[in-house]
Amino acid sequence: MSLEKALILDFAKTDAMKSILPHPPILSSHGANWEGIHLEYHHQPANECPEHCLQQHSIGMILSSTIGGAILNGKHYSSQPWQSGEIFIAAAGTDYHPYAVEDHEFIAIALEPTDFDNTVYESTNANPMEIIPHWQKRDPLIIGIAWALKTELESGGLNGTLYVDALKNALSVHILHRYCAQKPNLVNFEKGLYPRKLEIVVNYINDYIQRDLHLAELANLVQMSPYYFGRLFKQSIGLTPHQYVIQCRIEKSKQLLKRQDLSLTYISQQVGFHDQSHFSKTFCKIVGLTPKKYRDQF
Repeated sequence: MSLEKALILDFAKTDAMKSILPHPPILSSHGANWEGIHLEYHHQPANECPEHCLQQHSIGMILSSTIGGAILNGKHYSSQPWQSGEIFIAAAGTDYHPYAVEDHEFIAIALEPTDFDNTVYESTNANPMEIIPHWQKRDPLIIGIAWALKTELESGGLNGTLYVDALKNALSVHILHRYCAQKPNLVNFEKGLYPRKLEIVVNYINDYIQRDLHLAELANLVQMSPYYFGRLFKQSIGLTPHQYVIQCRIEKSKQLLKRQDLSLTYISQQVGFHDQSHFSKTFCKIVGLTPKKYRDQF
């Protein structure tokens, strides 16, 4: 079937999969503050999806043993039994016609092509890379990232968008290495950020510590790709952007805890934690004391 006649789906839209799957997702990242990556968790009965293509690069991971197959860009892939943890990968625009003859549980992940290109840009000296379809593969790194994203979504976003961005970048670069037609030549990262650029980023983080910051937001301050920025930032600071932001939040909370008139709920909000419980657990893990016990010292 030609692309003009195929059903074209935009995974970024809520209920985009409604036209091809019998049941809605059990869990979805729609409504979460994620950029460039989408996730849905499904439990579907036996079904045959109409032929379609997604506007995003797609990854599917089976969570239960099942039997199914597909036609990708006219190529038939067998219906050998799937085992939990096996994956498929397809580039944006791939014609996809899957079917399952048993109930099946799976995680679906979609990466925005533009965001993917921006993530890996500057990390290689090659032209845009072509993702080639892979079917019924086992990849421990992708399995780990998929579970981490699902857990983050189930938690209501406790770790924040910088954490999700880091997982997205790791996934994008891994796909670049393992599932593209050409093998990229990586650019060496030998130096950190220039001091002035580092100062700009650090000041911005401290000024907006209460916000749920994105990696792309920080990278744009110094006109770099998120992946390249993340690598250089860690070389400069010794911590990932996500780890550094958590450290800054704890340091600011220490100052606020010296004021007896401020509630723990107010302080957790001022330093950007999801809620007081998450703030207390993170504070205790890093400092070794609960916020209350730390405050009682003064």
